[in-house]
Amino acid sequence: MSLQGEIQTMPLPDLFQWLEVVHKTGTLSIDSNIAKQQFVFNNGEIATALSSNYHTLDSEQSVRVIVKDTLQWENGRFAFADDLVPGEVANVNLHLSPLQLVLDTYREMDEEAEEGRRTGNTTNRTQLETEEFHYAHGLRMAVVGQLLKGEFKVPLLPTVVNRVLDITQRENYSLRDLSEVIVTDPIITAQLLKHANSAFYSRGHNIDTVPQAIQHIGAQAVTNLVLTLSLQSVVTGRDIFLEDRKRIWQHSLACALLSRSIASMLRIDREQAFLCGLMIDFGKLILLSLIYELMQKKPEYQATPRKIIDDVMETYHPKVGGIVGARWKLPAPVLEAITYHHTLTATSEHSVYVAAASLCDAILLDMKGINESSDNSMAMAVSEVTWLDHPAAQALNLSAEQIQQIFELVPDCQLYALQMAMG
Repeated sequence: MSLQGEIQTMPLPDLFQWLEVVHKTGTLSIDSNIAKQQFVFNNGEIATALSSNYHTLDSEQSVRVIVKDTLQWENGRFAFADDLVPGEVANVNLHLSPLQLVLDTYREMDEEAEEGRRTGNTTNRTQLETEEFHYAHGLRMAVVGQLLKGEFKVPLLPTVVNRVLDITQRENYSLRDLSEVIVTDPIITAQLLKHANSAFYSRGHNIDTVPQAIQHIGAQAVTNLVLTLSLQSVVTGRDIFLEDRKRIWQHSLACALLSRSIASMLRIDREQAFLCGLMIDFGKLILLSLIYELMQKKPEYQATPRKIIDDVMETYHPKVGGIVGARWKLPAPVLEAITYHHTLTATSEHSVYVAAASLCDAILLDMKGINESSDNSMAMAVSEVTWLDHPAAQALNLSAEQIQQIFELVPDCQLYALQMAMG
């Protein structure tokens, strides 16, 4: 079996542990613009490691050095190939536990940063990572295994959405054809007209028909609304994660609306920005379904601490969302926003869309905390100032005035998102 991916969406600590848990034998290759590393596994243990930066391969210390270097990489690709251990490696098999190597490395990094933390220059990041990794257990590894092997369900888009996307992705298409497809679904049609007449979409005209909606707010805006209304069904389903789905979906709607609202400020396409904001957290909804399925198969997973579940969703939703977006053939800027909104490592062509969605996502989460604060007016004032240093704000080169304008848009976006979520 060959496994491959990007370390931005498949963190190396989990990858190392999963290879140990399933007793893999083969070679893990990791490439970046820094170096090329190889780790030879034998029955889940690291037999040895090689690096383009080093020459030794027969000592535990050299392996530890390579592990430490690799865990600090932020970008790169990995590939694991099942294979027999070469004879020369078998002779120097070090029998090292990947999990223990990672934990030791994080502890060493934490000790090196101790002086900086005491002076307030750095955070206790490595210690937190060590604790989170140490407490990872069966459910987390089961999720990682499913993702590595691609064994999770990608929901099918409703027929009407597939047909709408197919039409609008053509170079030349008829607005009449688009309208005729939409009206085949009376529920979507009714909801579409309701939202097309709302303050967020209407241009002062009363819209009574789908052709009018397309004419007044644009084919892409109508397409996005049809997709949004169709995906609403994802948050239904009576299981233990229903409230989580509702919360995530409402946040996604607010993120989409805020991204659309600031598009003119950033000089990007409004509807493309909307779709980026809508989809960046969609992977969380798929992960909740996967986690629930695993819990049904193995009831002992139901005792998993909530902290682990939240961490799994936060870590892996970009990967899952990217797979779903690719299957659905979403536009390139949307795919990059889904995959890179945490790392901001998208191609320059689409980086503005990625940074915009990332900023809106983070600000909405920040505003949620502010709304729960006992003194939210002071918290908001402080928050607006500190956002100038946020990587996404810096990537967009925003001024303090623009940050303030974005914050002023948030309440309306949150309110309308709540209305949309309630149908």
